[in-house]
Amino acid sequence: MTDMTGVDDALEHIERLRHGEVLTTERASAVLALHRAGRLADYQLSAWLATIAARGLRFPETVALTRAYLGPDRQRAAVGGGGGRPVVDKHSTGGIGDKTTLVVVPLVAALGVRVCKLSGRGLGIAGGTIDKLESVPGLRLAFTGAELAARIAADDAVIGSFSGELVPGDTATYGLRSVSGCVRSAPLIAASIVSKKVAVGADAVVFDVRYGAGSLVPDRGAAHRLAGLLVRLGGAFGMRCRAVLSDGSVPLGRTVGNAAEVDEAIDFLRGRGDGRLAAECEALAVQMVRVAEPDEPEARIRERLRSAVASGAALSVFVRMLTAQGGDTTPILRGDGYCRPAVRTLVRARRAGWVTDVSALDIGRAALKLGAGKVFAGDVIDPHAGIRLARPLGGRVAEGDVLAEVFHREGFDGGAAVVLVAGAVRIGPREDCRVPREPEPVPQADARAGAAGEVASKDAADASSGVVADVSAGVAADVCAGVAADVSAGVRADGTGAFHV
Repeated sequence: MTDMTGVDDALEHIERLRHGEVLTTERASAVLALHRAGRLADYQLSAWLATIAARGLRFPETVALTRAYLGPDRQRAAVGGGGGRPVVDKHSTGGIGDKTTLVVVPLVAALGVRVCKLSGRGLGIAGGTIDKLESVPGLRLAFTGAELAARIAADDAVIGSFSGELVPGDTATYGLRSVSGCVRSAPLIAASIVSKKVAVGADAVVFDVRYGAGSLVPDRGAAHRLAGLLVRLGGAFGMRCRAVLSDGSVPLGRTVGNAAEVDEAIDFLRGRGDGRLAAECEALAVQMVRVAEPDEPEARIRERLRSAVASGAALSVFVRMLTAQGGDTTPILRGDGYCRPAVRTLVRARRAGWVTDVSALDIGRAALKLGAGKVFAGDVIDPHAGIRLARPLGGRVAEGDVLAEVFHREGFDGGAAVVLVAGAVRIGPREDCRVPREPEPVPQADARAGAAGEVASKDAADASSGVVADVSAGVAADVCAGVAADVSAGVRADGTGAFHV
């Protein structure tokens, strides 16, 4: 819509879009240009996003939105510089405790594969890689295209955030999605992710599509459809893409927070990783190496990955990457880590049994209440806030055992978060223990087939029209709702400041 010159034109476009007008690159670009010029307010851009989320988009419209996100020049950064070796990227749709990027980027780079990872901030209750890495003092994360090219030329690994120059449309809309109820919209998810991969000039991308409570995607079926959309959309921009489905029904690893998850990733690279975290990181790393080295047998790739951890090569790449980006690596070298909360509140078991389940949704809500994420756009994240789970899923506990530690700042009333953590860790008989699914690489043929139809759950999309709508089938997490601040609601305190489930 080249004649969109003012707010009235944009509002008329939103109304027509709501009633079925086709979204084109020109119309989407015009809306974004008005916002960049300061002529369209955040709340008006949010109305546009909400219309897309509610109505859904067909595949050509999703391609158009992705092009609009890239901006008027729509140029790839070409960070690889034509050096012969492909540049690989990965992206997770987000989940509670998902720190896989912090592990697989240095791990895959240790095998000689160039990895340029363009990341984002947290959405909803799911933490973002950039939020986590900002807990490293001095670390530089915002890069232009030229700077990314220089970094990947100097080292095989870089993790950065997107600057407005790289993906101006996504820069304008990313934060608004989180605070306007649009987090679960499949076309907005896909356009956001793929635009960043196109901007960085990646040759190949592996998508980690997480599903279950606490993830953006509610179930495995919806995850499979979203994976298909991502693979197809990436292919439309000339990238080789693969996808892995991951069960996000329980937190990944032992920690949830920002500095806490950085420390856990470092422990993993030292060879002290949680079993589920190891399985998911290896599944993703195998696919990342396969797109770069298609002739390498999978068994040999797994052997090389495990050797890179055992030898310390992967940790060395991580330290070198942080140093090159200006980060203070002293806490790694000293071994005391980045997470230094002022207060640690213990949650203890009130009875013996087994840890039968850990609610990712409640743990994520608790972390948000502690300040590890944002409820409102202007909120300030506390890098040291978070949760450490002391007992693994399926682990046996005795009465009085510590189930979790809750990290928060001095003077902060963490009672509501403690209640959530206490309720999230469930104790019962061994036969009731949840067994999460193993990570599942999506066969290429399945991904292409899944991309052909709708991505939304069956009640959230018009299957007859092929419209891509919301991945959640109407399920929405109210992260602010109704959690009692009184720590006496369901828990009891002892004289040591610990709380008992």
